[in-house]
Amino acid sequence: MAVFVELPDDDTAPQDAADARYTAECQARAAFETGGLNSLSIADQRVEVVNANRNSITEVFACYPAATIITSHIDLNTLDSLARSCRQIRENLLQFRSQLISRTLRCSNDAVALNKNHILRYRARATNWYFVEEDGGNSEGKVGECARDLVGGCRRCGVVVCRNCAIKPPAPILLHHRHRRLCPTCLSLPLPSLLSPPLPVPSPVTPVTISTLSRSVCRCASSGVWLCQPCGRSLKSADSTYDSIWRWRMQYSPTLAEGSRRCGRAGECGAAAVVEEEVDCDAYDLRDGGGGVDEADGRDGGRGDVVSPTPSEGSGGGEGSIRSGRRGAGYARHEIEGIGGVVKKKLIRRARVGACVEEWEDERVVGRFMVREKEGGRSWCGWCWRVVPGDADKVEWAI
Repeated sequence: MAVFVELPDDDTAPQDAADARYTAECQARAAFETGGLNSLSIADQRVEVVNANRNSITEVFACYPAATIITSHIDLNTLDSLARSCRQIRENLLQFRSQLISRTLRCSNDAVALNKNHILRYRARATNWYFVEEDGGNSEGKVGECARDLVGGCRRCGVVVCRNCAIKPPAPILLHHRHRRLCPTCLSLPLPSLLSPPLPVPSPVTPVTISTLSRSVCRCASSGVWLCQPCGRSLKSADSTYDSIWRWRMQYSPTLAEGSRRCGRAGECGAAAVVEEEVDCDAYDLRDGGGGVDEADGRDGGRGDVVSPTPSEGSGGGEGSIRSGRRGAGYARHEIEGIGGVVKKKLIRRARVGACVEEWEDERVVGRFMVREKEGGRSWCGWCWRVVPGDADKVEWAI
């Protein structure tokens, strides 16, 4: 048996689930656009999101010329650290990634051709501070490709070198040999006046900051020794000579007068004076450059920088006349008969020398030298030619 039921017809036909969901979305969108948020139970909370990383400094890196100039003074490691410092800086640098990588700081020897004879034979010894002085005459050129990831200026002369062209730093146990004693005048001067390179005169608008002081003082003990090969070629001999002179004075101190050791700053000493000194012409003529004493000899030997040649040479017609006339005897060159009838020539020249340093009696008794400098006193670094702040300076300037 079957039952038939007749259902009435509705005005609106039923819709499937997809059509119903689409209709609900359209109604919600229409209500949101017309402002009917109350009917949808949605609170009106329009809060503007502020980017905390967007400021005047980060906007500079969005400018291609400014980003290029900044990148040309840093290496790849510093560029990577700069990109990691802030999200906005990273976003601005990524749009110039390929261009900035190719414009980072380069070594000064990047265009120098490789020395094929030294690539394999002297590769390990070329940058070693112990052997670089012995192999200095045969170290023309470079022994490897210049690096791009670690590049910086030499701490002494400022020449930009990479990690392959810089010397290998001496062992940490040799750090105490770098100290040079300062004269009483330099010890009494404020620390900013001893910085190298010298800072501009501070003003109330641009005072000397702690970061500036920490970058300008000696950092051989904390950040390592970063010197080019010409500057690092004489570290071993300079330290040995300086220590030997102090040992000699300690041995013969009862019979010697004070005043033989000069200030470590040499010609830049605060109490420097101009004196006349004699130089052996045979050794002087073998030096390259002619006009003056090697700067390393002046610093480490305590003589100082050359002020001017003697009157007979200073009024000549340039470098050619000086070189042509200095071979023979004259006003500047004196012939002296030595032992065995050997005639030697002495060159008289004027130079700036530092003031004499103090020699303490307690050091003479124990037979030790540079005790105060090694225990935290202010001194001068013979490696990077910068001031080594003492314990009192570190407390005063918080460095």
